[in-house]
Formats: sequence, structure tokens, C-alpha cells
Amino acid sequence: MTAIFVTALIIANLIGSLLFAVEVMGVTVSLSAGIIPFPITFILTDLLNEFYGGRGARFVTYVGFAMSILVFGFLWIGTQLPVTADSAFPQAQYLQFSGLYTSMFIASLTAYLVGQLLDIGVFQALRKMTHGRFLWLRATGSTIVSQLIDSILVTFIAFSGTLTVDRIWDIALGNYTWKFLIAIGITPLLYLGHALIYRAIDRHSGQLDLTADQATPAILEHGVTSTAVGDEV
Repeated sequence: MTAIFVTALIIANLIGSLLFAVEVMGVTVSLSAGIIPFPITFILTDLLNEFYGGRGARFVTYVGFAMSILVFGFLWIGTQLPVTADSAFPQAQYLQFSGLYTSMFIASLTAYLVGQLLDIGVFQALRKMTHGRFLWLRATGSTIVSQLIDSILVTFIAFSGTLTVDRIWDIALGNYTWKFLIAIGITPLLYLGHALIYRAIDRHSGQLDLTADQATPAILEHGVTSTAVGDEV
């Protein structure tokens, strides 16, 4: 799950500067291409939160943050290399791409870290308040709250100085609306992932023999006490 999460995150960072337009009920809405991979991160964040707890979800969040910095570092090194005249990718174009990417990179990582930590905190708070019931509520609620902050941060940091404030707000609200709809629409997939993980837990329950304090909250509720299941799912 960590590998898929980090891959989706890095793709979102790389294509985030690209804006595209969609028409909804006669209204043209501008969106960042970075929102396309985000359904994957939404589902995985909720599953990590559910089965590994806040600590596990934060760990994966920090891994994603570190890997994104590593990718940016290699891209920056690429801008410093002497390019030959017959290069398929002229240096001027690469530098232009890198310049656009730098602002989006800073915006994306700032918004990502704030949004993810907020998502994890809200998810765990709702989980505690509902005593582990209503998965849809904590998953959707945490995403709706965190992505409002994420959408505003990433758009204003990335496009301040290049677009008007009204245009930035249009993009931010368009992105948030899309994420809001995604958060609701992926609920069946979240329950499917939940069921598949529990099936894996059941399949290995007879082989597990760890103490209860080592288990994640969702696994404890299921009557199996082992984080070893994480190696499988």
C-alpha cells in the first residue's frame, strides 16, 4: 500500500501545474491535473488509518514526503547538467518545466503535509467518537475537512503572482468540489478494500501469535491480534 500511495503522490506533484477545464451543467470549471491520482491516495490513507492507526498513517505520510523531496532533488540535478546540442529535450524547455514544477512542488508538499496530518487527526477523532462504527463517516468526514485546507493552500502557493486572486479561488473551489465528490463516490471502493483486508486477516488468523498491544485498532476489533497482517495487506 505504501508503494502505491507514494507513486500516486509523486505523479500528482509532477502533473499538478497542468490546468484543464471541464464543463459541468453549462459551467466551465478549471482543475489541476494533480487531482486525477488523488482518489488512490484517499482510499489508501483511510485504509492505513483504519488498520495501522494514526501512527502508521503518519509514518507513510512522512515516507511520501521524503520520497517527493528525493524526486525533486534528482529533477533539480537534471537542470544543472550541461546539455548537448543534439539532446532530444532542449535545456530551455527543461528549465521552463523545472521552474513551473518548483512552485507546484513547494505548494503540493506544503498542502500535502498539512492536509494529511489533519486528515489523520480528524479520522482518529471521529473513530473514537463513534466507537469504531460508521467507517463512511470518518473516512468521508476527514477527507472533506482536510482537502478544503489542502486545496486552498496548494492553489494559492502555486499560482500566487501568476494568476489573479479571483482565478485562484476559482481553481481552488473547483479542485475542492471535485475532491468532495470523489470522497463520496469512492466509499464503495473503501468498503471493498476494508473487506479484502479483513478476509486476509481471517485467512492468516490461525498463524498469528502476537500480543494485543502490538495490534492495530481495526485488527483488535476483528478479534485478531497481530500487525503481521500488515505484511500481507
